Amino acid sequence: ILFRMLRSAVAVSSHVAAGVRTLSTSVVCKDRPARTEVDEVFKDKTQAPRRQGFSFNRVELVGGVSEEPSKKVAKNGKDYITFKMITNSSTTRADGERFDHIDKHLITVAGKTAEYVERNIQKGTRVMVLGRLSSTGGRVQEDGTTSPVKTTVFAETVMPLARASDLQNRRYDQ
Repeated sequence: ILFRMLRSAVAVSSHVAAGVRTLSTSVVCKDRPARTEVDEVFKDKTQAPRRQGFSFNRVELVGGVSEEPSKKVAKNGKDYITFKMITNSSTTRADGERFDHIDKHLITVAGKTAEYVERNIQKGTRVMVLGRLSSTGGRVQEDGTTSPVKTTVFAETVMPLARASDLQNRRYDQ
C-alpha cells in the first residue's frame, strides 16, 4: 500500500550514461491517497514483546563506612537502613604524579541484612558491599532545569572486614 501511495505521487526515472546511473523524480499527480490507505499504513500493529538481551547489574565495593547507619521506615511500613560509604583509588598521571580519587556511595539495606547492619556496622567499619545500582532523577522539570541524579547501591550482602577500633589499634602498634 505504501509503495502504491508513493507511486501515485511520484514518477521515478533512471538513466545510465557513461557508466553512471542517475535517478530523478517528478510529481505525476497531486491526488491525495484515500484515508483508508493512510490508516492501513499507520495502523497500530501490536507486535510480540521484544526479547530482552542479556543484562547484568552487579556492584562490589570495599571501603569504609563514613557515617553511622540510619534506620528509616518505607512507605509500606518496613524498616530499612541507609549509610554512606567511601572508596578510593589512585591513578598515576602521564607526568608521573599520583592522583587519589575518592567516591562516596549511598548504600540502602533491607530485610535481614538491615537487621545485621544495625547490630554490627558502625562509622569507621571497613566493609565489603555486594548489591545492585539504582538511579533516580535526571528528569527535566517544569522550569526547564534537570533534577539531580541520585545513585544508590541496594545491598544484598554487607560484610565487615575490620572494625574502626581494630583499625585504630593497628595504626598505633606500627
